Amino acid sequence: MKRAVTFLLCIAPGIAIGWYFGYTRPMAREQRELLAHSQYIRDHFQHVDSDVTALNKSREDYIKAIKPYMAESASMALAALQRLDGNDLRGARSTLVAEIANYYRGHSRDGDTNLLARITALAAKDAVLSNAIYKKSP
Repeated sequence: MKRAVTFLLCIAPGIAIGWYFGYTRPMAREQRELLAHSQYIRDHFQHVDSDVTALNKSREDYIKAIKPYMAESASMALAALQRLDGNDLRGARSTLVAEIANYYRGHSRDGDTNLLARITALAAKDAVLSNAIYKKSP
């Protein structure tokens, strides 16, 4: 019995010391590394929240600014669709040509170059569009 008690008294501290150095030390090291990493993220990315807020605000301002233009485009498309439904192809075509000509004349120097090239290519084949985009504005 004396040997068993002595054995347990020797083994128990050995297990406790082994658990302390073998388990808690690596866990503490990992925790310190995670804390250091999270502090790094907080230090270097603290401006992200303000940037996201500013981006959302500018997006809202942009949406407000383009609403009239979106409404105008929708109005033109609706007019063209109504004329197409009524089999008035010339009226629908003239509505669309007028909108394209307005864009071309207003943005020929600062517009989307791909769109302007497509308009110019179509105007080379289409006399009505060509006359609309190259006519002198009043």
